[in-house]
Amino acid sequence: MIQQVFRFVSAVLSLYMVVIFIRIIMTWFRGFNTGRAQEMLASVTDPYLNWFRRNVPVRFGALDFSPVIGILVLGLLNSVSNQLAFAGTITFSYVLAIIVSAVWSVGSFFLTFFLILAGVRLIGILVNADGGGRLWMVLEQIINPALQVAVRPFLRGRFTSYRDSLLIFVGELVVLLIAGRLLANLLIGLVRQIPI
Repeated sequence: MIQQVFRFVSAVLSLYMVVIFIRIIMTWFRGFNTGRAQEMLASVTDPYLNWFRRNVPVRFGALDFSPVIGILVLGLLNSVSNQLAFAGTITFSYVLAIIVSAVWSVGSFFLTFFLILAGVRLIGILVNADGGGRLWMVLEQIINPALQVAVRPFLRGRFTSYRDSLLIFVGELVVLLIAGRLLANLLIGLVRQIPI
């Protein structure tokens, strides 16, 4: 009986995550109004998402990534309810493993996001396509705060070109993605060996 309850909870959480994805995608198209459907989605999802916007503010320029954290929490709860639905039990080591996996998922999302943006910006510079257009300015507004923090230890007060800074930043991101994946896999393997 309890397993059926957790199957239902898991199904509801999965459906809610899909609804949140739809809501997020709809916010990308500001001029496109679907009327009542958009209002219904907002009334169902915005209270949950707004809690994360207020309490876990993750902003990079104009981009708000707090919904990523909200979806991560739902994913964690969904994993736990799936485990309870199919196995009937849950262990401390399982919960720790999914937490480590979820933390790495968020970290790799941000690293990959910045890697893509920095890569696009770097390609624009290398092919001389960066004529000061709006796209390049927006990319720089998103990239520059993280770039300055990441590159500063390598420069040690020396001046370098923006292109070279981007190259260093892209290199750091690639190394962090590879090392992070290895570390996350190692930690998950160690955590799963905990007997409780």
